Amino acid sequence: MAVEFSTTTSAPLAGTEVEGSFTLNEDFAQTVGVSVPSQNGDTFTITSITAELIGEPEPITVTTNTSSITIDGKYLSGFEDIFTYVPPGESNRTTSPDVVVGVENVPDGQSLYNLNQDQKQLILREYDVTVVYRNNTTSAVTTESTVLTHVVFNDLEAIRSFMANYDYGQG
Repeated sequence: MAVEFSTTTSAPLAGTEVEGSFTLNEDFAQTVGVSVPSQNGDTFTITSITAELIGEPEPITVTTNTSSITIDGKYLSGFEDIFTYVPPGESNRTTSPDVVVGVENVPDGQSLYNLNQDQKQLILREYDVTVVYRNNTTSAVTTESTVLTHVVFNDLEAIRSFMANYDYGQG
């Protein structure tokens, strides 16, 4: 692959195209530089870059130009926290409890009584990246695709924060 990526974001995992480490439920912004170095006297001009998050949607914005990819937002999914709840004033003996996966699926104003928290320390979130560039000498156009990976850590703070700020409907 002739395309090179650069960023100042730390990447602790070796052996993969890791472009950064982030924490669940924390805002981030990252710019990844994209370039095609000269080869055998030929120079290259990037004509387009596309980048798209693979898998579950997130509140993340991805923008590109002909020299970089900017990713900002936060990771909220990927960990399977399982919540059990009943309506206020009820219990699992008076009504059938509801069970949902993920904080984004827990409705406000419920009596939460069981949480099975996902204990995975990290997950990988990937971006499908396609770079199109032209050889300035021969005018040949090349398309290269790769996957850039983010490591998302679960410091368990996201669940504590969710529970501390949950609207139990009590005023």
